[in-house]
Amino acid sequence: MGLQQSEDIGRIAVDPTNGDVVYVAAYGPLWKSGGERGIYKTTDGGKTWKQVLNVSEHTGFHEVFTDPRYPNIVYAAAHQRQRKVFTYIGGGPESALYKSTDGGATWNKMMNGLPSGDIGRIGLNYFPGNPDILYAVVEAGEGKAGIYKSVNRGASWEKQGGYNTSGNYYQKIFCDPKDENKIFITNAYMAVSRDGGKTVSNLGEKSKHIDNHALWINPANTRHYLVGCDG
Repeated sequence: MGLQQSEDIGRIAVDPTNGDVVYVAAYGPLWKSGGERGIYKTTDGGKTWKQVLNVSEHTGFHEVFTDPRYPNIVYAAAHQRQRKVFTYIGGGPESALYKSTDGGATWNKMMNGLPSGDIGRIGLNYFPGNPDILYAVVEAGEGKAGIYKSVNRGASWEKQGGYNTSGNYYQKIFCDPKDENKIFITNAYMAVSRDGGKTVSNLGEKSKHIDNHALWINPANTRHYLVGCDG
């Protein structure tokens, strides 16, 4: 369906009211600059695509969401990064969160309360019980890395607690469908917080492989998880 030059896709968001409207977070090639990077949108089910948000040839996007109540509200996370045989550039000043309220026609950064300067990967998600509430897990230096929460759709953020993981390899955040304070972060060991990110512990890895990358929580029984690992 196109976007072959992106090589890597971070996430796909489908408009909940119109299946032909889709947003793609294009990460771009991991080992070089350029390619198709940014947020792309289709209104014809993938026949054609338009780039609606672009930062630079060095910065791709790995998260994109629509508000399930108001599909013209779109959130996105940019990550400035590049991998080489001899090094890994994990962040930069172009990493940021963005928000659109008009279906991707215009965008504004939503960084009030988040770290500034060189930032790594930002995992982003919303609480299904109240999508006004957003969580972010931010890779940053100088003691600024951690879990951040917004209760006003990203207008401002407050740090909940410190947490560090490898943004190169993990760094996605998932919210329990019913418990506002229960969040999960993919890492070598699946992490869980039961107090809104203030404290974090390991969920447990018995009878499964480590290296966690994806999580589905059963909305009918929130103790039932499906976890995607690379074992």
